[in-house]
Amino acid sequence: MDGLTARIFTQTPTLLIGLVVLVLLWGSMQVGILIRRRRLRAAPDGQEDDSTHEGYIVSGALGLLALLLGFTFALAVDRYDSRRALVLEEANAIGTTYLRAQLLDEPYRSQLSATLRDYTGNRLALAQAQGVDAQRPLLEQSDELQQRLWTQTVAAIRPIRGLEVSSTFVDAMNLTIDEGAARVAARRAHVPPRVLVALLVYMLISALILGYVMSRSPRRTATAVLLALVTLSYLLILDIDRPTGGGIREPQAPMEDLLAMMQRSPPPSFGTIVR
Repeated sequence: MDGLTARIFTQTPTLLIGLVVLVLLWGSMQVGILIRRRRLRAAPDGQEDDSTHEGYIVSGALGLLALLLGFTFALAVDRYDSRRALVLEEANAIGTTYLRAQLLDEPYRSQLSATLRDYTGNRLALAQAQGVDAQRPLLEQSDELQQRLWTQTVAAIRPIRGLEVSSTFVDAMNLTIDEGAARVAARRAHVPPRVLVALLVYMLISALILGYVMSRSPRRTATAVLLALVTLSYLLILDIDRPTGGGIREPQAPMEDLLAMMQRSPPPSFGTIVR
């Protein structure tokens, strides 16, 4: 059940979710209005519902709704910040590995440099791909490139095993592969679906309370605007929580700068290392 709910929140078009949520909130408000009118018709003539505490009830409901929205928004932003930090960490790891690869002899230096360049391009394309279908072949290519990097590392280190440069290069390559795995895991981390469902349920209850209290008020337009703002807040949370399909995505400037550096500085530009 959680898997189905997660797919609905992560793969359904955001605008469609927004339309459905807005309709549900409006319907819930109309139900509240209907309940209030029926109670008024059922009441004795000249007697109305006691509205002394209605303002407190509405304030409490909306205050708790704001708290829940803020809590869920903080969860989504925290995951966004983690993904953004991992972009810089992976770029630094790949860049360090690329520079240390220049300490190796040919043909390993050129082979590893070319593979690292392809790997950086793949990681950049993977971060910019829209949707699961577009990312699947890029993930497979990423796994293949990681395996190729390690195979080439083993071949390059074997002739210089025991030298300090071999251990430092292996450490850098390990970190590069680990950071790649960390970014994949970060993209799969979302706000728990049960939190999003619970928030939606509370939004519906709040809309019902608003409809019940505001049934006799002439300010229904303001109430509708409030429901629209709540829907926009909910969509903003969903958008931030979509690393592969949302409009708000972590910037890739560190990876772009790294790829540009690799293209400007191929292995021959570093000169030949003599040992």
